[in-house]
Amino acid sequence: MTVMVEATSSRSNAERLKPILIFGLMAAVLALRILQLFSAVSSPLSYQPGPDEDYYLRFGEAVAAGLGGVSPEFNFMDPGYGYLLGALFKLFGVNLFAVYLLQALLDTATAYGVLVIGRLLGRPRAGLYGAILYGVTSTAIMFCTTLLKEICVASYVTWWVAGALALIRSERKLAWLAFGVLCGLGVALRSTLLALGLLALLLPGLSQSPSVPSAPGPDPGPGRGSGAWRSRTMAAALIACGMLLSLLPWALRNFHAYGGLSPLPHNGGIVLHQIYNEQNPESGIWIPPFVNYSHPSEIWRGYAAEASRRQGRALSPPEVDRYWRQQALIYMKDHPAEVLRGVLHKSLAFLSATEVPNNRFSAEERLFSPVLALLPAPATWLLALGLAGLVWLALEDRRWLIIAAPIFIAWLTMAVFWAEDRFRFHATPLLALCSGLWIDSAVRHLKDHRRWQVPVFALLAALIAGVSLYLGSQNPPPAIRWDHIVWGYIKMGEIPRARELAQRIAQEQPDNGPILEALGYTAAANRQYEEAAQDLERAIALRPRSHVAHSNLARAYLALGRRTDAEQEAKIAIDLYPSPDYQALLSQIEATP
Repeated sequence: MTVMVEATSSRSNAERLKPILIFGLMAAVLALRILQLFSAVSSPLSYQPGPDEDYYLRFGEAVAAGLGGVSPEFNFMDPGYGYLLGALFKLFGVNLFAVYLLQALLDTATAYGVLVIGRLLGRPRAGLYGAILYGVTSTAIMFCTTLLKEICVASYVTWWVAGALALIRSERKLAWLAFGVLCGLGVALRSTLLALGLLALLLPGLSQSPSVPSAPGPDPGPGRGSGAWRSRTMAAALIACGMLLSLLPWALRNFHAYGGLSPLPHNGGIVLHQIYNEQNPESGIWIPPFVNYSHPSEIWRGYAAEASRRQGRALSPPEVDRYWRQQALIYMKDHPAEVLRGVLHKSLAFLSATEVPNNRFSAEERLFSPVLALLPAPATWLLALGLAGLVWLALEDRRWLIIAAPIFIAWLTMAVFWAEDRFRFHATPLLALCSGLWIDSAVRHLKDHRRWQVPVFALLAALIAGVSLYLGSQNPPPAIRWDHIVWGYIKMGEIPRARELAQRIAQEQPDNGPILEALGYTAAANRQYEEAAQDLERAIALRPRSHVAHSNLARAYLALGRRTDAEQEAKIAIDLYPSPDYQALLSQIEATP
């Protein structure tokens, strides 16, 4: 079926959306996110950041202080978001409210980007429907008030698609170079977006400039064909040059930090080993026994120490990365069936209606957000309408490949690496757009001779929804992490509320180590040191490698006058997590008569 570029362009000119409609929609989208922002201010979950959130918080603080490129710890994960936070902290101080507000504005711009893509496709009403659907997507609203890069990634891929659609209609060489720069910037935000950069090299093949025919037709003849080939090659070369230009600063940063010239962080081999090893045959989220805590800094510290121990010498960050990559590749080569089973399981998780665990749980956020509580979980209906709409678009417009690219990469990230909702979220703006395309196609075809397509694609959407719901029924939703909520209340200073909740959960879950730790902390806050010591001792029996429990037990023992026991617990905490706070605690204990 031929590409309908001219028809869609004329339809775009005939169907212009009223500016007041667009302004009203964007205002409503922003209003929902502002309401969520005010809910987050009073939510305990905002005071208990997840591991990645804490990492980027400290990364941003280090950048603002001029130290962001020095420590191997802050070269472990993708640096783009950390530097963005650092710039914001430099301007506004460590003010998370300002970060969340800017993320709300950025996510509103993402909704507008969906609308722009619809216009570039010649389907402005489809873009409008897609922007509305994205505007009310609960996960998008939730991620606006987290210290995670997901809002930035979702916005990036949306505007990457918009830029690509505009680019293939451009004859300006500078535009191709600038798009290459954009592709390189995405890699700093998330390494897996390198795939978008590589796919961008194929965009000249879709170019609609006069020198490059966009649809099948007669043989253009030797001269014209040769000119088209040269034009495409030049465009691809310009994209590659732009990417190299924008990747160069990150390569120089890594060279300055640890002597590596790769622009990618030194975590690829470690992440691969976390997923693919004999102790993790299902390729799920896994923390090895030589890592004390699931914090990125601790993962790096534990893996670096273990690799150095095995090799018998201190290893540089690139050497650590290469060692664990080799171990993972050896396992993958020797166990192909297990690897394929893991990829299949995580691929099905991408389609599942059930929330897939990540740094923030939607089920927890809904407890404290009236906005999120009122909105439906988006996985099933967005997947069903979105994937069906993408197939429908593929029958009419070969530019569907550009729309499909971020969706494909989101799936690939989950299938090869982690099955987490935040990775699936990266495809959400494009799935919302494709859902809008489905709605628009259904409305249009009901009025013309192609109305037979409507029940066909309605059946396809229903089939995808059925599969998603079935997979969801096979995978129960993640349990609420009550310890996160309790610790959030503690950090808010609401000790009585935290203790009341911890006591209730401890009765229902007597072997919940994190809850017992929180219970011990609240008892100590009430100067009930005997009870605090008992709770913390029980917690350590369940979680002997919790540095938080050991440090708090040291404080309880010190308050009880058990100086020797306090000193021993403080030393254990330092061994598990060499924090300056724990060193200060040990010094205080040693100075106590």
